[in-house]
Amino acid sequence: MKFATGAAIFCAGLGVLLVASAPAVLLDAGLDRASAGRFRLALTAGTLWNGQGRLASADSSASLSPITRLRWEFEPSALASVRLRWRLAIDGGTPGILEIGPGGVALQRLALQLPPAVALAAVPHAIARAGWRGVLDVNVPALACTWSGRCEGGLQAEWSAAGVDILPGQALGDHRMVATITAPATTLEITALRGLALAVNGKVELARGRRPRVELEIGGNAPLLGRLEGMLAELRPTRDGERIQIRF
Repeated sequence: MKFATGAAIFCAGLGVLLVASAPAVLLDAGLDRASAGRFRLALTAGTLWNGQGRLASADSSASLSPITRLRWEFEPSALASVRLRWRLAIDGGTPGILEIGPGGVALQRLALQLPPAVALAAVPHAIARAGWRGVLDVNVPALACTWSGRCEGGLQAEWSAAGVDILPGQALGDHRMVATITAPATTLEITALRGLALAVNGKVELARGRRPRVELEIGGNAPLLGRLEGMLAELRPTRDGERIQIRF
């Protein structure tokens, strides 16, 4: 009996040791599977609990393009509430919080900067692959998702110095996007902060089980609007001088 008890304690201790020293490179494999190969975690160092790496996007040639630097630090105090919590610093900024519990995953006070093409990688429409340029600053005050995929919270993004490869030389201005995410629907509000060749204002509502609701007004110079009108034909745009309206 004493031998069996001692063996159980030894095995439990060995398990804890193995988990505690699990290398950070395991996160790369998990991110690869979760993102269907779109994102990887490169140059990892440390462990699952305390470590660092570079978030990178994988293109069609299987090469990696570094996006941002990540550093994570485990907070043991969260174990008292049956949760796993990390402080997550992005590009050396003020750390946010990543928390995993019985109910799901939560993010708080996260801020990061992304290339627009990376942020649009998951959008199935061909316009997402048009070669978008600029800087996208993303802030996540609070966002929580259950294990079944239902999310609540919000995020804000500001897209500055926007441009697109299919329209060389065209400065598309600066825009703010605010997403309010609830269980029944997600609402995205778009506001032009500094419209140059293009200014987009309006709202998009996405809900499970029904088609999106779109109310957008796009202003800009006539040649650009003419090209956009053809690209967005499936959204049934209407043209009114120097404005395109999309409502359905």
